[in-house]
Amino acid sequence: MAQGKTAVVPASLGVLGIPRGGGSLMASKAKAAPPRASDEQEDHSLGAFFEENQYFLLPWVCLACVQLAVFQTPCIAAWCDRQGLEPLGAQSVLKMTVFAIMAQYVVHGALAVYHDSLVSQGLKIQDKPYIFRAEEVATRSSMVIIVSMTAYALTPMNHGEASLLDIFIGYSILSLLHDAWFYMVHRAAHTQQLYALIHKTHHKWKQPMAFSAYFIRSPSQMLQEHACIIPCMVLLPVPVYSFLLYQYIGAPLSMLEHCGFRVGEVPLPVLGLVNLPYFGHPKLGHLMTVLGGGLSLILGSQKVEDHDYHHLNFHGNYALSFSYLDRIFGTYVEQSQSKSTADEALLKA
Repeated sequence: MAQGKTAVVPASLGVLGIPRGGGSLMASKAKAAPPRASDEQEDHSLGAFFEENQYFLLPWVCLACVQLAVFQTPCIAAWCDRQGLEPLGAQSVLKMTVFAIMAQYVVHGALAVYHDSLVSQGLKIQDKPYIFRAEEVATRSSMVIIVSMTAYALTPMNHGEASLLDIFIGYSILSLLHDAWFYMVHRAAHTQQLYALIHKTHHKWKQPMAFSAYFIRSPSQMLQEHACIIPCMVLLPVPVYSFLLYQYIGAPLSMLEHCGFRVGEVPLPVLGLVNLPYFGHPKLGHLMTVLGGGLSLILGSQKVEDHDYHHLNFHGNYALSFSYLDRIFGTYVEQSQSKSTADEALLKA
């Protein structure tokens, strides 16, 4: 070390307990510079989250009370018994919660691991470096997943036997109705009257990532999902297996929709090496179409770049899974397939 000069300690080492600008890594006669505001590490712990969002759980407690009051009403409880409807229960909810939380970390981790390869293939959508550090997003997202899934524990559902056709029909009902409902609520949330109230938080990230799929306020999540799904499960012929399938598939697909890369063009492992006649190389987009029940072949797909445009420009492409409603009502915006230049330059540097 040159005499009279201090060692530079990265800000990230503060997390490991190594003081920034001081300690044994400093020259013996040098004085530690006072910390700057920009050097302060923000606290994104669970405690800090609840300190900032003191009423986060209140809407979900209210929803639970409403469900208990409604479904325990004698006439409604008797009707549910005749229909064979029983609450989903805590065990199924716990499994869904763990899966969804793990899925977002898996998607984000995979993007981090294969980031350079995806960028070199021109699959990065926005000309901005990918956000690797996402503590704030991960904390809120995980909490929203927990309370969102828990809200279904009290929802009566059909636990009876169901054929594969019954499951597919139920899955299609949820996909179609939720997509249409989501389009209407999402578009309304972008009006001047509602945007700041329920939807502004989700658009904090103009460059979305896996965690930002559930980076949302509680009222918005209830309006966009629960206000549609709960009545569907109670009033329509949707088996519980269709609901579980919809949640286990829908959560990771939503995270991929927010990932910021055209992952639909990524070849599938092993199968992607095979060039099939009239089909080409199987890609992740083909698998996503199959998992969606093939409905996007008829109704059009809401691609990753479509939703990425929505986050960047705050308008257009409001639907959840399909593009037909955006096309019908003139809110669909076709995306160019231009490749990223900023990240490519970053890689070369």
